[in-house]
Amino acid sequence: MKLNATQFGQRVITALLFGIALLVPLFIGKVTGLLILGVLCLLTIMEYLQLQGLSGYRLLFSTGLAMLMYLGLTLITLKDGVGLPVKYGTYLALAFSVLLLYRLYRRDDPFLFSLQVLPATLYVAIPFALLYAVAIWSGSYKPIWLVAILLFVWINDIMAYLVGRSIGRRPFSRQISPNKTWEGTIAGWLGCLIMALLLWKFLGLLTLFAWVILGSLVGITSSIGDLVESLFKRKKEIKDSGTFLPGHGGFLDRLDSLLFAAPFIALFFIICM
Repeated sequence: MKLNATQFGQRVITALLFGIALLVPLFIGKVTGLLILGVLCLLTIMEYLQLQGLSGYRLLFSTGLAMLMYLGLTLITLKDGVGLPVKYGTYLALAFSVLLLYRLYRRDDPFLFSLQVLPATLYVAIPFALLYAVAIWSGSYKPIWLVAILLFVWINDIMAYLVGRSIGRRPFSRQISPNKTWEGTIAGWLGCLIMALLLWKFLGLLTLFAWVILGSLVGITSSIGDLVESLFKRKKEIKDSGTFLPGHGGFLDRLDSLLFAAPFIALFFIICM
């Protein structure tokens, strides 16, 4: 595989613009943070459901049900702080992640369900709500936690892409995503460890050991999340989930790693914070 400088530049520019559009509202305040995550949640749910063939009233009804879960969890968190609803949401999303792992192992369609509102809720809506909960976990609104998580996801993606395209030789999963390599995957994980060291040095907030655990957790789960969506697209026989983001495809293409990692991040906060 060869590194395409033009394609990589497009990916970087799109990622930066996407990051700015996400982070600015997050730092304005807790309400605007809730709203921007809600908009992303809504667009991702609709993109996913449309890929599954839903339209008309079925699309609106399923989207509405999933968004009710997002709004319910985030508004409860905003009013009462992190409590049992967030923890139950974490455990539900984790149980769904285990099912996705099993289907990934079996090479089955990860999102084959009679009721598509289930993955729309458990894979998209609840993880978005959990990300908001992480920002407000300590009782005060700290969007810097989301910045840290995004940095882990982005460094994992960038390092995996650069190293995989430059020197990658051994496919990570030839049957699911032949372009992903072990060299790139390991480079992404190492990038997360370096980021953990930098965040410990410049942010504090956690011990070095805790940052390393969080970085490793995000690196591994985000890589799995990328594979889950690759398997989904292979079953659908499509290249990208959408065309909204130049160089990145659709919202699922950009957020798959973060969505799969979110329940595990929330579990880390439940145990360690």
